[in-house]
Amino acid sequence: MSGSEESCSELAKHLDYTLLKPDATLLEIKARCQEAAELGLYGVTVHSSRVVAAALVLEDSSVNVTCVIGFPFGAMDSDIKRYETEAAVDLGAHEIALVVNPATLKDNQPKVFFRELRDVVEAADVRPVKAVFCQGLFSEKEAREAIELAREAGVHTIELLGGVRPEPLVPEDFIKLRDQCPEGMQFKVTGPLLRQSEVLAFLQSGVHWVGTPEARLVLEGDEIDEPDQKPFRD
Repeated sequence: MSGSEESCSELAKHLDYTLLKPDATLLEIKARCQEAAELGLYGVTVHSSRVVAAALVLEDSSVNVTCVIGFPFGAMDSDIKRYETEAAVDLGAHEIALVVNPATLKDNQPKVFFRELRDVVEAADVRPVKAVFCQGLFSEKEAREAIELAREAGVHTIELLGGVRPEPLVPEDFIKLRDQCPEGMQFKVTGPLLRQSEVLAFLQSGVHWVGTPEARLVLEGDEIDEPDQKPFRD
């Protein structure tokens, strides 16, 4: 695939540049956003503090700006998530990626879980909302319940987030989640995925978009040494 410009262009449409390093400078964010436009990526994902910069760089492109809410574990208060969503919309975000809180279901509070999702969907207005599941934090039963509540709240995309736990993210993790979803759901996987072969394996398993911190490397298809699977929070 790396040898064909046409196939690389097609792959780029399924890639999202994950720009969530907490120490990334404004110049770095702008440069990566410019690169996303040049590569023809689907989108970039940034913190709320970087939405304005990303939106300005990408305003004349087809690249979507997604703001992540509640990153990385979704453990903050629901009102804060709603406020951050409202702020992201005002700042120019095209999509919202909400990291859902596993503790509410472990506490047997499905209504709280649903209300948080519904509040964020309403705050996002017409913008798509992705429900983000941190890898390994939900049991199969909890994931099934969370997916159904997300669907009822108006969420149409389920995202699996790797890189916040030491275990590498593999297609089998996604497949377990996918198999619990109703028909019509869309899927995204985000993690420290650096190889084209890794990305293609997820796309072939049914993922619509893959978030990566190194989109150009993925498109070039270079073979690299095994990367350290470092959490995003490091």
